[in-house]
Amino acid sequence: MDNDDQPVHDPRWHLTPTKIAVAVILTVCIVVPLLTTSFSRIEPRLFGFPFFYWYQFVWVFLAAGGCFLSYTLLRRESRNHEQQSTESRSELDA
Repeated sequence: MDNDDQPVHDPRWHLTPTKIAVAVILTVCIVVPLLTTSFSRIEPRLFGFPFFYWYQFVWVFLAAGGCFLSYTLLRRESRNHEQQSTESRSELDA
């Protein structure tokens, strides 16, 4: 029997709303800084820097925040799954 015929019980491979939200967050953090129409101008200036420079610099921090948020969401989902599986195992043992 092939391994492909057996159902996958590993929770990492199940699509959940949390994973969809993480994919959207990370996609936005990657794609938006690449859209040249959003930053191809000089004005407004911030502390003498053209828009392009400070806009891209702000996205460094926004992307780091998006990565941290994604990590936190996935970690919380993983801990909830571990807790539920531990509780279900203890109920089966009782």
